Amino acid sequence: MSEDIKVILVDIGNSSIKTTEVVGGRFQETLIWKDLQQALDRYGESPLMVSSVRKLDERLSGKTNIEVLSHLTRLPISLNYKTPETLGADRIAAAVGVFDLFPDMDNLIIDLGTCMTIDLVEKTGVFRGGVISPGLVMRMKAMAHFTDQLPDISGEWQEFNSSELGQSTRECLFSGSFWGIVHEINGVIQTLEKDFTSLNMIMTGGDAHYFESKVKAHIFAGSKIVQKGLYRIWKYQQ
Repeated sequence: MSEDIKVILVDIGNSSIKTTEVVGGRFQETLIWKDLQQALDRYGESPLMVSSVRKLDERLSGKTNIEVLSHLTRLPISLNYKTPETLGADRIAAAVGVFDLFPDMDNLIIDLGTCMTIDLVEKTGVFRGGVISPGLVMRMKAMAHFTDQLPDISGEWQEFNSSELGQSTRECLFSGSFWGIVHEINGVIQTLEKDFTSLNMIMTGGDAHYFESKVKAHIFAGSKIVQKGLYRIWKYQQ
């Protein structure tokens, strides 16, 4: 494989489409797109390695230059998961990314995006599964949606302080959403540390920076974990 070859890593999430160009193993700037076609037009026939949490777009199928990650893709890790066909491609890519970065450690991936996922990858290269729960904004929107009188604070929550006890309904909604996530993360860590005494915690995702200082554990705040996993998977196919 030529060291100068270019590959485009495409991360299609629930709220955005990100592309990262890798040339000769060097990661370039990440671009954010609203429309998939714009990204496809930009990169033409370049090799694309795609992770998508959305239903597969027909524009991605049947193209020889596009590989879409799934549980059927040949991976450098094994998936100990009862329903691998339902496992999100982003979770697979992140698991490979942290295993490649920290190959001799038991890694706990805490991804704070639209949903929160917490996944365990053993140092033996086995993905053990994890937790999926609502993300920060989803929790706020859900409480407003499923009740008659609770307000939607998803557009104003950053105005509130970080106290665990709210003194107004809006503050209480914030506290329940924000601190609920903090205690959930700490609870999972506390439970897993009974069996894994030297867990390496990696926090990633769009909301990660709000929680880094609140979690009672050493955290490596990862950037481009999914992209690094996609690149490792792409290389593994060559």
